[in-house]
Amino acid sequence: MSVRDSRDLGGESWVVVLLHGLALAVAAAASVSELSLPAGTLGAVLGTLGAVIVAGYVARSPVRLGTVWLVAAGAAGLGLGLGRWLVEGSFVPSLFGGARAMAAGDVVRFGLVSTALALALRTTTARWRPFAVVELMVVALALAGVVASHRDGAINHPRALSDWAWSTGRDPVPIFLWIGVATAVALAVALLSERRGRGLRVVLHLGVAGALAALVLFLAQSVRLFQPPRGEGLGSSNRKDDQRGQGGRVGGRGGGGGGGGGSSNQMNELEFKNDYSSSSQDAPVAVVLLHEDYSPPLGYYYFRQTAFSQFNGFRLVASTRDDVDRDIVRDFPSKSVEVPDAPETGAERAEVKTTVALLADHVHPFGLETPTAFAPRESPDPARFLRAYDVTSAALAVRYEDLLGKKPFANSWSEELKAAYTQMPDDARYRELADKIVEGTLRPEFRLDPFAQAIAISSWLSKNSVYSRKSQHAGATDPTGDFLFGDRVGYCVHFAHAAAFLLRARGLPARIAAGYIADEGRKGSGSSILLRQKDAHAWAELFLDGFGWIIVDVSPERTLDPPDTPPDQELQRLLGEMARGQRPKLVPAPGERPGLSAAEVARALAGILGALVALAYAVKIWRRVIPAVAGAPSIYRVAYRAALDRLAEAGWRRAEGETRERFAVRLGRVAPTWRDATRQHVGAAYGGRQLVPVAEMRRLAKQASAEARRHAPWWRVALGWLNPISWLWAR
Repeated sequence: MSVRDSRDLGGESWVVVLLHGLALAVAAAASVSELSLPAGTLGAVLGTLGAVIVAGYVARSPVRLGTVWLVAAGAAGLGLGLGRWLVEGSFVPSLFGGARAMAAGDVVRFGLVSTALALALRTTTARWRPFAVVELMVVALALAGVVASHRDGAINHPRALSDWAWSTGRDPVPIFLWIGVATAVALAVALLSERRGRGLRVVLHLGVAGALAALVLFLAQSVRLFQPPRGEGLGSSNRKDDQRGQGGRVGGRGGGGGGGGGSSNQMNELEFKNDYSSSSQDAPVAVVLLHEDYSPPLGYYYFRQTAFSQFNGFRLVASTRDDVDRDIVRDFPSKSVEVPDAPETGAERAEVKTTVALLADHVHPFGLETPTAFAPRESPDPARFLRAYDVTSAALAVRYEDLLGKKPFANSWSEELKAAYTQMPDDARYRELADKIVEGTLRPEFRLDPFAQAIAISSWLSKNSVYSRKSQHAGATDPTGDFLFGDRVGYCVHFAHAAAFLLRARGLPARIAAGYIADEGRKGSGSSILLRQKDAHAWAELFLDGFGWIIVDVSPERTLDPPDTPPDQELQRLLGEMARGQRPKLVPAPGERPGLSAAEVARALAGILGALVALAYAVKIWRRVIPAVAGAPSIYRVAYRAALDRLAEAGWRRAEGETRERFAVRLGRVAPTWRDATRQHVGAAYGGRQLVPVAEMRRLAKQASAEARRHAPWWRVALGWLNPISWLWAR
């Protein structure tokens, strides 16, 4: 057995160090790329690579692990403080300009923090192997964090990679998968590699991991494993921040938006739950393209998917009668389908054509407000959209005030059909409350007007209820009654049932509709609307003769949940262009230039090259000066290595396959002291006890290298001293 090759870095092979550095550098870049300027990201990557190299030496030094973590914490604190001073102080910005000061601040801040964290992680793992699990988790969390939004369907994040992918006509999803797989493979192989037989084991591990990665990628692309999740809730936000008009307007604000009702993609039933929190609320589920410039009367687009009108003694469910809710289409069209009982277009309802492209699986199709016809459409991008179809709708085109004086029911309805739309719980409190609301808020001439009663009931519920996705009514015999005559804290399923039952208590035909809701302000420049899981919603509807079903949506004025967040406009634009079959176009963000010039690219490459040269010099200097502070037993290794570096600069290198002892004999004619230095190094490696003191080992190494360098041309020594990577040839 021979002494470990001096090309090994701190006791680990270059392959292992390279794999560790690659994994941690990718994780560092992923973590800071969305937070810093490009210079900061570069600083984080270079700092991480340097820390991985240095950690190999520190792990084999006598420095205690606690000291390493203390130094790492100090370096991180120094980076944060110094980076903040560079940006917020007045000296550096006034001297070099604000842009350069910000770049320098990011380099220092993110570079030192990444260096400190990588140094602590690698040193700890090298000293205590079980800590490798923590290191692997850090890398996994870093990568998961940067692609978390992408995993939920936000295909435009992170922009640094997605913009490039879309601009070259590539889908970023496979790129993200390859990056994740490559990083995981690199770190896994590095963690599994062993000292003995490491070359064969690394190749074996790499092959197995690569095969598993290929299997994952095949399944991801062929079986569509990575799709936006369906989610659990029917919406999630109160949309109070987006409300327009007066509280409780019929058809109005969508304020009860979300928070219940079974899977929004299924819509087979509306469930009462005590907690409708979901982790997939931001997942996009569909893109709707408007073919006409239609503006809804009160600023919200309602997309009806299904309706619930049959009272089962507990709640409203989908009707089992053939003559009820005939305007609901249950199946996706394979050919053009006319919707039965749909109102005619004209002065009261405008014809609006839309295209729906589904990003997530749905059981039933949906359309804008009041669909009149469905037609199949070829998916514009089968890899992205599950299906697409066209919808023609009869959208309300009159003011809601014009609905006053209209009659309920249709002249053609039978008594059985009228009874089906007025069934409700056998509880006198509903009638008492409905009468109290109508008589207490409407003037006598409006108390029998169907639409005026709907306005009064919706307004009262808006003012006297509180929105929250967490409630305590699911276990009640009558959840709606428990909500309405209790604390009145609930979500859209509670509000829709309460409105429908109060309308039915007044003898009016009412039902619950479910689908999606979107603020008109969200409509993109290309007339596209991105629908997310959180946009799923349920609302009540009132039937008026000649107009059909009119939306009656309750908008609670108070909420216990955080405000809604708007969708990503860039994602909406990208998906809208894809739904049209267009190649996505990159639109720079405000203040962002569309691309880099050749000079800027050259400067960036020069900067990267300069940073790599500086890193190589740092390693070279470190290897040269570490013997001055090292003690036993590491001095016999690091002093010997430093002498080898000086010999390599002068052109004296150990040949491939040549043992250290034979090299010492060959070099003995020009450097006799080298035999003694080699004897001490080999003796320390094999546990020899006849070792010279630390100071004597330093002297032997320096004297041997000085003897050999005196026999080399001065120009060769000078070039070797200037060469930043001369230490790579030291054996």
